[in-house]
Amino acid sequence: MTINNAMKNKLFCLLVLVAAASGCKKDVKPVVLPEGNFTGTFRRIHLSSTTGKKDTLTADLTLLLGASTGFAVAGDTTKHAGSRGSYVVDGSLINFYDSTFPTSGTPAKVHLAGIYQYAYDGKNLVITVANDTLNYYYSFKANPSLIL
Repeated sequence: MTINNAMKNKLFCLLVLVAAASGCKKDVKPVVLPEGNFTGTFRRIHLSSTTGKKDTLTADLTLLLGASTGFAVAGDTTKHAGSRGSYVVDGSLINFYDSTFPTSGTPAKVHLAGIYQYAYDGKNLVITVANDTLNYYYSFKANPSLIL
C-alpha cells in the first residue's frame, strides 16, 4: 500500500490534533480538605457607618479541625470567643456550627460560627467572611505538634 501526499497530510493533521488535545489536558489537583492542628491570627476589620473609619481587632488563636472530633478554637479569648462544635467543608466553603454560640442576644465576642470561604494548600489555611462593613480574616499555619 502506497501512502500519497494527501494521506500524509491527513495523518500529519491528525497527529497534530492528537498532540494538541493531549497538551490541553490539565492536571487536576485534588482538593485538600483542612484537618489537623493550626496556629495563627484572627483579624476583625470593622468600618464604622457613623464615622467612616476602620477599627481593627487582632487575636492569636489555635484551631483544631477533625472530621470525627469537630473543631475547637482557643488562644486569646479576651478578644475572640473560645468555641467548639462541628463543621462541614467542601472545596471552597466551610460552615462552622458553634455549640457555644448564644441562643439569644448578641454575643460579647466573635465566634467562629457560620459560613466562610477558605483556601488551604496543605500547610496554610485562610478563612474569611466579608461584607460591606465587617470582615473576619483568619490566617493559620498547620502545627502538628499543637495539642488542644
